[in-house]
Amino acid sequence: MSSRREHPTNSTGVRQVRRGARRTENGPALAALSGAAAAVQDVHGAGDDPYLDGLFTYCLSIMCEHDEAVSALGLALSVAERQRERDRAPQDPAHRRPWLYALARWACLRRLATLREAARPREPVKLDGPLATRRRQELATLGWPEAAGTTPEQREALELAVRHQLPVDEVALVLSMESAATRMLLSGAACEVERTRAALSVVNSGGCGTVSRLGGDTEVVLSAALRRELVRHVDECGECRLSAEKHMAGEPWPGTAPGRSRQLAVLKASRPVVHAALVAALRARAQPAPRFDRHGFPAEAKERAARMGRLRARAVTTTVAAAVVAAPVLALWAAYRGAPLVGEGRDGSSVATSDADDPAAEESYPYENAGNADRADGDRKSPNGRTGDDRDGEKDDGKPGGSTKLPGGSDDPDSSPDEGAESPDESPSASPGRLSVQARPAGDVTLITLTNTGGTKLDWSAATDARWLRVSRLSGQLSPGESYTVRVDVRRWEPEGPWTARVHFAPSGTVITIQGQGREPAPEPSEPEPSEPAPDPEPSEPVPSA
Repeated sequence: MSSRREHPTNSTGVRQVRRGARRTENGPALAALSGAAAAVQDVHGAGDDPYLDGLFTYCLSIMCEHDEAVSALGLALSVAERQRERDRAPQDPAHRRPWLYALARWACLRRLATLREAARPREPVKLDGPLATRRRQELATLGWPEAAGTTPEQREALELAVRHQLPVDEVALVLSMESAATRMLLSGAACEVERTRAALSVVNSGGCGTVSRLGGDTEVVLSAALRRELVRHVDECGECRLSAEKHMAGEPWPGTAPGRSRQLAVLKASRPVVHAALVAALRARAQPAPRFDRHGFPAEAKERAARMGRLRARAVTTTVAAAVVAAPVLALWAAYRGAPLVGEGRDGSSVATSDADDPAAEESYPYENAGNADRADGDRKSPNGRTGDDRDGEKDDGKPGGSTKLPGGSDDPDSSPDEGAESPDESPSASPGRLSVQARPAGDVTLITLTNTGGTKLDWSAATDARWLRVSRLSGQLSPGESYTVRVDVRRWEPEGPWTARVHFAPSGTVITIQGQGREPAPEPSEPEPSEPAPDPEPSEPVPSA
């Protein structure tokens, strides 16, 4: 007598469905699975529901297409579900939200890499009627004109901190960065946003004819090039600068409160469609998953960030030499597929751009991409929001407005190297670019010499936390062995009394501290001290006479 194991005829759980189902395709067909998703909605990640709106908005800002965003979100939720089943999810409740955002980021990156490897552009889904109108409105809602001057990396961090209200520590977990580096990135991004906001306030006031000609047309989109021209004019025009300072008087100090910007919209996610995408990902034959670190977060980008962090050095001395491997930064936010309707535009040498020569642009609806995904090769921006040869600062012809000094520095006012650059040829088999920073005072200014001591080209950027400092150049590119001297002087609105300011340089993370003495505060009127009365003369005894 033989016996055999009987297979149950009914489905006892999700794992049974996962083995017997066929692979489903991503796209609009996900809506057909809404009925099946309703049956398992309470089974998979019921605690993730409070985060679905933010996760969907985050994926949409990266993918810029609704069906692709839903598919990426479904993949991220499926990975999260499998990690929970294996008891490998982060145990700290405070890490649950950044963990889900990190998985969504990985899923979007993976989908974009798949499209890039396929060497085919993503074909937008052609929709008509109210659904198409609603999707276009949602994409336009993601626009943020004030962030037009930020780099892709800065924009990504700002989206997480401002739109999704993640604190700095959680943003660092999502981006696989150190908290200190994330805080510096957000500070520089907030400065750029506030500079743009100040320029827009001058445009709205209409007090300058040049600004009115640049931004007076309400139909003109605030592209990166137009924003650069506006900010440069506000910096150079005394009347516009005073107007901007008046409008921004009640705002927090630039770069100190990136999360206090205006509230940004978070879109509503369709629960049935999201859970249908989750079912489709669980039923798929291929079950992709990232490598995880010991905390349960995706580890690919974090390992590289950890290596860079171990090499990063920070010093506050008279002569600073810091070397860092200039590794390429992982880009996540995508460039525009067409002329944007809202917010930032494509960065270029001219204010107006056209996609008339691009046949694909006529078939897709143009919108602002709020993300950092390199769908096409192009010039990489430096971390402060500018390309190598662009600068939103002022020309290097400012007059010194105060006295500056470096602690323990030289007092020789005649020792000032010529500003400029000498660029030797780049070696084909050279080591990565390394940034060396040397600073010394020269009279009323501070001269900071940047040198690329590596063997490849290196993009550098500078930022300061003091509005009264003028940096002659804020970004650039150095060839191997090339040097450039940055001039830092003091504007006329330096604070009273002694002050201390810092200038940050990337990618080395070097910080130069500059100390100075402003105007002496007016002395307070003081009442004269009452004088003590003279002592009474002692009576003298009479002298007897003869």
